[in-house]
Order: sequence, then C-alpha cells, then structure tokens
Amino acid sequence: MEGIATSVFDTRSFAPRNRLRRWQESIGVIFDPSLDDRTDPMTFRARVEATMLGQVFLGHLVSQTQRFERPKDKIIADGLDCYMVQVFLKGHCEVQDGRQIRVVRPGDIYIVDASAPLDAIDYDFTHITVLIPRDLISRYLIRPDGHHRRIIPAETPLAMLLYQFICSVHSNRGGMSMDDGMAAAAALLNLTQSLLNARLPEAPGHLDNEAVNLAARAAITDFIEANLSDPDLGPSHLMAALGVSRTQLYHLFEPYGGVAAEIRRRRLRRSLQDLFDRSHGTMRIAEIAFRWGFGSETHYIRAFKRRYDMTPGEARNARKLMLSPAGQHAHDYERWITGLAT
Repeated sequence: MEGIATSVFDTRSFAPRNRLRRWQESIGVIFDPSLDDRTDPMTFRARVEATMLGQVFLGHLVSQTQRFERPKDKIIADGLDCYMVQVFLKGHCEVQDGRQIRVVRPGDIYIVDASAPLDAIDYDFTHITVLIPRDLISRYLIRPDGHHRRIIPAETPLAMLLYQFICSVHSNRGGMSMDDGMAAAAALLNLTQSLLNARLPEAPGHLDNEAVNLAARAAITDFIEANLSDPDLGPSHLMAALGVSRTQLYHLFEPYGGVAAEIRRRRLRRSLQDLFDRSHGTMRIAEIAFRWGFGSETHYIRAFKRRYDMTPGEARNARKLMLSPAGQHAHDYERWITGLAT
C-alpha cells in the first residue's frame, strides 16, 4: 500500500556559507525570514520534515531565533489563502498584534490567517505547522475571518486534544498509508473546526442557534458562489431568490462585514485566480472585471487596490516574477506549499 508523501530540507546539506541563503530561499515560499543579529550565519541551522495529508500540509521545523514576516506584497504574490495552525514543542513566539506583543508557548494553539500580514519572532524553537486551505473549513466556522494571530491557551481542553493529535500525527506519519493520511486529515479538520467554534467559558451559550445559522449561511454562500458573475447579485437579489429578510442577511454575514462585502471578497478572490492562471495570461483586466460581476474596470481596480494594496496588473506581474525560473522550487515541501495557493 502506498505511503503518504514526505519531504526533508536540512541546511546541513549545504556549505556553511550558503546555509542561511538557501534557507531564506526555501522558506520564502511562505515567509520572509531574517536572522537575529546575535546569531552567526555560519552556524545557522534549520531542518524541515514535511508531510501532505490529502490537501492538508504538516511540517515540523527545528531552527534558531529569527523573525518571520508576511507583508502585503508577499501575500498577494504567493496567493496563499490558508489557516495556519501552529504548536510549539520547544521555545516560544512573540507576535506583534497592533501595539501589543503576545506570546505563544508550548501547549498553546496558535492560529494565523495566511491572507493577513504577520510579524513574529520565534526563539530557538521546534514547532509543527499545519496549513489548511480556507475553503476546507471556513464555511463551517462561526467567525471565519476572526482568528488571525489567535492564541488558544494550553489549558483549554480542546486545545490539549488538538495539540496532542497534531504531535501524534507527526510522530506516526512514517507508517501511514494514503488512506490513513486522509483519515488523519479529516479528524484534524474536525478538531480544528470544533476548537475555533468553541465558546469562551464566560460567553453565553446558544449552540442550537449557531448550528442553524451555520447551515443557513452555508446555503446562501453556495448560491453566491454559483452566481458571482451576475452583476445584479446583491442583498435584494438574495432576498428575492432565497426568501430571506434583510435583517437575516445582516445577522448571518455580520462576521464577514456584511453580505455585500462577502460578495465583493469572493469576486476579488475569483478574479485573483484568473490573474494568476497561466492559461488566462492574455485576458485583459476589463474582461476579468466583467467576468466576475464588476460594473466597470475602474470599479474593479479600485476595489482590488483597496483589498490588496496594488492594482490587478501589479499583482499579475508579481505572480509572474515569483514563478520565473529564478523562483522555481527544488524541494517537495516548497512545491506543496505553493500548490495550496489561490
């Protein structure tokens, strides 16, 4: 029976003077790393052991103190739209959250939204990172966009369970078949979803209402996805087609900033896929705009720039640069991560 795919990257396979540079090129598929000034680049070390569990990436990393950043230009260029679930086995992380610095310690569950900027420092660490494509669980989350830089304390029962499960999957990956990997991924997704939806102890409980809301929002979201190219798609259209009230729409999509904002976000994401699709390389910006229901090219460019801080043309060029021969990836784990992109 075929085993799950694994990949190893180790800086010890390179000459000491090249190790830091090779690491920066490798992990550059997802982060811009920079070394602590007190660390000698000639003694730098990093080792990645990675596994693909269906559509879910799992990577174990051991390395030295360094800063990991995801600036806006990198986010748009790499197209990653994932939830990152990270657990520390050793060391700790300090993450910048506005004016506040928050600390992640062993046992905590640390959540990062790859579509949002990040600035964090990991200190002499060993950690396991899970990358979950947003589409696999976002429709089942009560607040799908409300988890960036979230730290769930180690003493939380579901956090303990997820932490132990992630560590166990990594430890036992060597004996797993492809079917085992898919089953492990399904369990991991369910545990993650349950943890992210769990109420704080002091929060009022309305589980029945939340379940109903999730189901209603999923049905409306399916309709939105099927009709994104319709320029008339909006609150009034949804009310007429699905028999929901404006108040219901507001309540269901308040976590997204409103239903109109969610429609716009999904249109922009689909347009981003077209911009990055090599088979659509000759498609004009105006064609993409009209294809996804925008009233004009100007309106589309303005909305795109508000969300991504660059124009569609600039985003297309950034992606081409990333995929140029100089940006090709030598290791399987690098290709797996880029394969999760939009």
